[in-house]
Formats: sequence, C-alpha cells, structure tokens
Amino acid sequence: MKTKKTIKVAEKNYFLHISIYAWNLSPVIVSDCMSGKMEDIPSISTSCLLNTHCQQYRKIEGSICQKCFAHATINRYSGLSKNLESNYYLLTTSVLDEDLLPKFNEELAPIVRFESFGDIENETQVINYVNICRKNPNIIFALWTKNPHIVSKAFDKVGKPENLILIQSSIMINDIVKAYNEYIDKVFTVYDKKGQKGININCGARHCFTCRRCYTVKDAVEYISEALK
Repeated sequence: MKTKKTIKVAEKNYFLHISIYAWNLSPVIVSDCMSGKMEDIPSISTSCLLNTHCQQYRKIEGSICQKCFAHATINRYSGLSKNLESNYYLLTTSVLDEDLLPKFNEELAPIVRFESFGDIENETQVINYVNICRKNPNIIFALWTKNPHIVSKAFDKVGKPENLILIQSSIMINDIVKAYNEYIDKVFTVYDKKGQKGININCGARHCFTCRRCYTVKDAVEYISEALK
C-alpha cells in the first residue's frame, strides 16, 4: 500500500508502506503475500540481483546460488523487483530511526523471515535488522545468510537479539559447512538426489508456518537438510 507521504533517506525518496501484518507505516517493505511453503509468513528481503556477494557465489560451480529460485523470480516480476531494490538501498545505506521500522502485529505475525530473496550486504543492513528485532521483542525472527562473517562483525558491535535466530546457509550443494561461530543457531544445506544418500532430509514441510523448525532455538547448533527442488 502506497501513501502520499514520503521520507528522504540516503538521498532517495521512499514511500511509506503498511503491511497487513504491521501496525505502522514504514519505508521498509514487508512481503506479505508469500506463497508455497512461505505462505502466512511475512518477510523483509532485499534483491539478490544487487547483492555483490550473491553475484560472486553464482559464479561458483556447484553452488546452490547457481540454482537460485529468487534470481529467476525477481526477473519474472517487475513489481517484486522494485520493492526488493527499494529495500536494498534503504537498509544497506543508513541506519534507520526506530520510528521508521515496521512494528508487527504479534497475533498475525508470530514469526518473520529476513531475506527470502537476497542476503546480507553489509553491517548497516544487519544493524537495521537487529533494531527491527528489538522493536518487536515478542516476535521470533530468522535470518538466512551465506555471509556469517558480516553478521558476526555487526553482532560484536551491537549484540545479538534473543528473538533472532541466525541460520548459516551452505554455499555448495551436498557440502555441509561448519558453524562459523557461537552466533550460529542452525546450518542449512541443500542436497540433490545423489547427495541425499545417508542424509536425514529433515526439511520437508510444505508449510513453514506450521513446521517452525527453523524458528525454534535448540540447545546446540541444529543441522537442517533440504532436498533440492
């Protein structure tokens, strides 16, 4: 939903938006019409087409990034592309004031995902996500990233919110990575048919909202395996 009210951030004008899951207007666009296994879960994302790390990973032979669904989806839908581009520049160029961050409706949005279509670009983006978590202390957020080194540097400076689950994604298909450090709650790896032999594929839910494996903290690092689609 666009309004006539705009703000200026990092030399750009942004419309203020409201999501069906949020109480307030914010320039941060919430994807609230997710489909498939992400149905019923709002998401705050940026564009993998603009992320410098995503572009580098797509060049690696055998990487999951070479089969990126987000890349194809963004190219297919211009409206989605514009929204993710807006979020990218907004979230990576300046730390937003608290009143500009979305305030979620706890009944409609008990869990929220960061980065369904992109990844972390820099520490500024992480700090904005940290501040969103702290503005919504009763909501569980999960962040998927292949750049835990960037996230960790930001956490060292501003701390890690208790309601944020950090999931490190393996770059390579069939090749599980070791948790980067103590900030990591889960490691997520995708396996093709050949690589699934002997692997417990424990991410098979068609509806993440009811499964919530990725949104539940365990005592130790949990390793999640998904079959390549």
